[in-house]
Amino acid sequence: MQNTLAARYARALADTVRGKEALEKTAGELEFLSGVFRESKPLRDFLLNPAFPAARKEDALREIAREVGLSAGTVRLVRVLLERRRIDFLPGIGDEFRRIEEQVLNRVSVEVTTAVPLDAALRRRMTESLEKFTGKSVRLEAKVDPAVVGGARTKIGSTVYDGTVAARLRKLKQQLIGER
Repeated sequence: MQNTLAARYARALADTVRGKEALEKTAGELEFLSGVFRESKPLRDFLLNPAFPAARKEDALREIAREVGLSAGTVRLVRVLLERRRIDFLPGIGDEFRRIEEQVLNRVSVEVTTAVPLDAALRRRMTESLEKFTGKSVRLEAKVDPAVVGGARTKIGSTVYDGTVAARLRKLKQQLIGER
């Protein structure tokens, strides 16, 4: 049920946002707020606790909005979620809104994990290659994990392409064990 409601809230917000820049800004704001909500246990506990008055939560929202420069639509959404005691839907709404944004802008988020950080030239070549592969504009998120040893693991949507040395070594090990 929470996923369905999160999708409805995201769609309602998307219907009020006009223009590419506003859509991207709102998606970024929701991603930021979702991250803060997920990572800050004290904030999450404060917002979820019915013992704290709604006015204090509203003041906290106003302060965050002022500090970060949140758009009016995002502030309105968070206010509605607080009023309806559904603030815990925020991360799901953020994820769903990002999917809507990508669909509208013909964009796809791609997560690339490598053993070392990508330099600007390699990042640009990888983005161009992924855009040809997907046929969409790519929003590349680069992660570093020394355990991959070499190569890259690429996640496009729910599909993972694992071209890491670590994966090849695992596969080789399975083949050697299987041949005994």
